[in-house]
Amino acid sequence: MLKTGFVTRKALAEWRDVPFYLPEFQFHEKHLAVIHTPVPEKILSAVAEFDIRQDRVIRALMSVRQFPQKLRSHPPDEAFNSFGLHSFTPLVSSASELCFGLRGQFWRADFGLEPVPDASAYQQAVEPGSAKLLLRYRVRQLMAGQHELCTETFIYCPDLATQCRMAAYWLAIRAGSGWIRKRTLMAVKAKVENSETTPGVNK
Repeated sequence: MLKTGFVTRKALAEWRDVPFYLPEFQFHEKHLAVIHTPVPEKILSAVAEFDIRQDRVIRALMSVRQFPQKLRSHPPDEAFNSFGLHSFTPLVSSASELCFGLRGQFWRADFGLEPVPDASAYQQAVEPGSAKLLLRYRVRQLMAGQHELCTETFIYCPDLATQCRMAAYWLAIRAGSGWIRKRTLMAVKAKVENSETTPGVNK
């Protein structure tokens, strides 16, 4: 069931390189981009600095996702309106990998996000009715001056009822979520590669 993003117990048992902070998960999404640069350190820096609100397509997709909340009598707060990578909890930061965590009820109109101040809080057991999400970016060298940037999303649900809610939501948003990931990779690729050809930019 991996093509649809659902991860079976058998697939998980055979999975290589599961995330340290989320060794169990039932949902997975992966996207790749090849970036040409002699300075791979720029790639993850560009990921960390990317603001999804800068991209008009991502803004439109997020606006559609947030529409139900905007219809409510109480308007969404600023944190909801400015949802982005900064909303996640940093888990791993190295020369080749970035990991970010999120806990909540993602299928709710307001995402149902839980406060997660640090990696230790993220690792605590999640209660039935909520889920954990881990977003991972990795860079690996393909050849001299050519690197692969991979983004992966992992989601864990602690009980069957939560998994069913997440499955319905996953089917509804997976295409849009994948588009956001692809647009992010495209933006990072463009920023890094343009910096190599533009005089005086990040040299």
